[in-house]
Amino acid sequence: MPPRFRRPEPMTTFELVPDDERDEHPASPDGDDGDDGAARRLRAAVRDRAAERWRRLSRRARVAVSAGTAVVLLACATAAAAPALLDARAERLRAETVHGLPGAVDDLSEPLTVTWEVEDGNGILTTFPDGVALTSDGTHVWALDVAAGKELWRQDLGPDPTCGPSAHTPVDVAAPVDVVVCLTGDPDDRTVTVLDATGAVVGERQIGPARDDPYLESVDGDVPLVLPAADGAVAVVDHLPSGISAPWVEEGSEEDDATTLRALRAEGWVDPTLRLEDAVTGEVRAEVTAPLRPEHLRGCNRIYETVDGENEVSVRAVSSVEATPSFTVLWACGASAGLTADGTPLDAPTSGGWPQALAGGGYVLTADESSVLATDGSVVATVHGWVYPPTVDADPGGPYLTAAGLDEGTGGVRLSAVGPDGRRDWGVETDEFSGVLARVAGTVVVQDGDRAVGLDAATGAELWARDGLLDRSGDGSGEWVAGVLTDGTRLLVGVNGDGAGHRLVTLDARDGTTVWERAGEGPVTALQAVDGQPVLLGSTLRGLGLR
Repeated sequence: MPPRFRRPEPMTTFELVPDDERDEHPASPDGDDGDDGAARRLRAAVRDRAAERWRRLSRRARVAVSAGTAVVLLACATAAAAPALLDARAERLRAETVHGLPGAVDDLSEPLTVTWEVEDGNGILTTFPDGVALTSDGTHVWALDVAAGKELWRQDLGPDPTCGPSAHTPVDVAAPVDVVVCLTGDPDDRTVTVLDATGAVVGERQIGPARDDPYLESVDGDVPLVLPAADGAVAVVDHLPSGISAPWVEEGSEEDDATTLRALRAEGWVDPTLRLEDAVTGEVRAEVTAPLRPEHLRGCNRIYETVDGENEVSVRAVSSVEATPSFTVLWACGASAGLTADGTPLDAPTSGGWPQALAGGGYVLTADESSVLATDGSVVATVHGWVYPPTVDADPGGPYLTAAGLDEGTGGVRLSAVGPDGRRDWGVETDEFSGVLARVAGTVVVQDGDRAVGLDAATGAELWARDGLLDRSGDGSGEWVAGVLTDGTRLLVGVNGDGAGHRLVTLDARDGTTVWERAGEGPVTALQAVDGQPVLLGSTLRGLGLR
């Protein structure tokens, strides 16, 4: 049997002409049959002809015509909505990229308000897992759930507890610890207490005389410096050379410095040593020495005096220790030495550099010649110029951002993007470079005096400039940036004012436009993200969120 085919539906066409059977010149209601009347008659004729043809169509043909019309309308609607859908998808991808990184928070498209306040908090001493921050109040240390603003537990340890490891940078705050070490008591009779994340006492030890401030003048210079460190350890420096005198030598050359250093050693100078001890047992886990070299003497305090008719120089070691969740570093004059949290020595030049933990892991020692270190403390790159890690960084594996002064007298700074091999991808000149606020959404956002500038992360080309972001006077005083957070597309900038208040300004990192801005009461010292929760730090701790 031959195949059967359905009889095709007749094709329908529409002629945009008047129907000849109708009166071509019907009288208008007011007797006027001019151009307007003719136009009305034409529209009526077309409408009537279309209705007649529609009535003649079969049901199947009517369905086909309706479906085709719906497809056309849907296509038009999709074309109109496509850019918005693509932009929303790109924003979600950017949010996923920064999720869990230091300084990352949820959606910043809507204004945030204060959802809780804690009076008289002493900032965030350190953080525990699951969004818990440790703070102190008088003789107490206590844990705070930053999402709800609720106290979880409290321990009375005695006057003025010093707890750590300290968490100051966004990377430190995003590195929660399992135990915290606290020092309490008078300088001549100190106690070390270790607490876990639930507030339970893991152990205690009496350590006798100790100080936690290298510049404390009420104790003898031979009293050891002790600070809380990571992984239940304390950082100890037994002796900081102070007040050792040597014959005075005219300054001006490395040879002169070497002569002075030899004389100091002959008088008893001993290079300071940093060691990590188990806070409870006192067992030494690791130690490292900061060797003083002639060029380091310029970082010491030197007092020139005449004793018994002889010119002498008295040298005091300008020193300090910093213990973070990632590393512990000792500075003495211009020398430095450091250990990772597990006690591995930092493989870096002894001539210093300011250490910072990097968002992608590892560290950087920032100096005229910066050293980038892996997580095991080994050097992976040496970069000319001062490396400035962005406050928030969505591309922690990207090029290093370095700053170097321009020709003497200009006061300008060249900001460059430099790869691990030292090759410079791009460089731009700035007038009053103050730091890199962020690298997000393909944009490097730089603070340049009182303004923010957005640079293309790939080329360094200027994308936008936001003048007057800060209210500052000609001498540089006035508002300053207390912290920056991001959702991957927008930046929340905390601006501290003259002490009476602060501002929160949210910028779109792609074009620098203001998304929203809010003024707040009281000064702030920092803006941090604890487990993705924005927190304002000051004499009052404040949680931010949507009501």
